[in-house]
Amino acid sequence: MKISKILVLSFSAALLCSTARAQQFGALEAEIDALKEDVRALQRDAYRMKNDDAFGPLSSSDMAVRVGEMDENMRKINGRLDEIEYKLKTMNERIDMINRDVDVRISMIEGKPIKSNGAGIQAPKEKFEPKVAENAPKSLLGANIDKGTDLPDMPSKNAEQIYKEGLEFLKNKNYDKAEASFDSVLRRFPQDKLAGNAQFWLGEVYYSRGQFKEAAVAFAKVYKDYKDGPKGADGLLKLGMSMSELNNKEAACEAFTNIKTEFPKAEERIIKKAAEEIKKLGCK
Repeated sequence: MKISKILVLSFSAALLCSTARAQQFGALEAEIDALKEDVRALQRDAYRMKNDDAFGPLSSSDMAVRVGEMDENMRKINGRLDEIEYKLKTMNERIDMINRDVDVRISMIEGKPIKSNGAGIQAPKEKFEPKVAENAPKSLLGANIDKGTDLPDMPSKNAEQIYKEGLEFLKNKNYDKAEASFDSVLRRFPQDKLAGNAQFWLGEVYYSRGQFKEAAVAFAKVYKDYKDGPKGADGLLKLGMSMSELNNKEAACEAFTNIKTEFPKAEERIIKKAAEEIKKLGCK
């Protein structure tokens, strides 16, 4: 019996789905391996913190910052786990939908009963080219199969879109969603030109909440990793303010007094604010 074109396309879609699934699972396995390494790094940090000889005597403020950094890393790991779980769920739902569609097509072409919830629905005796359900994925219609392309990716937002959403959430004091947005930029687009800004505004989220340990860690990363970016001077200023809130005057004064040296072309508002903080703390 000659196999109809729609049946060939259905099998092709199933084959492409299988290939796409293998590729996606491979990518997810790589992410999981990276997570395992992150967890091992956290374990090493925790071990070193228990042994003062590794770092020398730690002050309470230094210890607080280290603990805050570990907390932030653990939060990011949990966020990546949630993202992987979502990807797996979405991928499985797409695969199930494709498999159901293929089963229905084959049954209709061969004139067999179509199963639904355990019951049998008799297909028409006359075989015909079935209509495709509304809004069915284009890949099932053979739109891209002849070109050898893969199933289309799920639409996703780019770094700029997520970043702008984060700023809007922060402006409206929706700190949870703002944190999730900036963290998403840093995890998904670490090399993007907006990554440094996202790191700074993540620190602002913590600072606005009164989470000064976490804020200090975030602003320290701005200074360390994005010093030459547009938020470098701002990051050092807010690092000093965070350390001041943690009652670490020495570290705060060091940050404020170094702004002119580290950032000679810093905006006037930053220089002025640093001078005010130096005067308030009585820095030498």
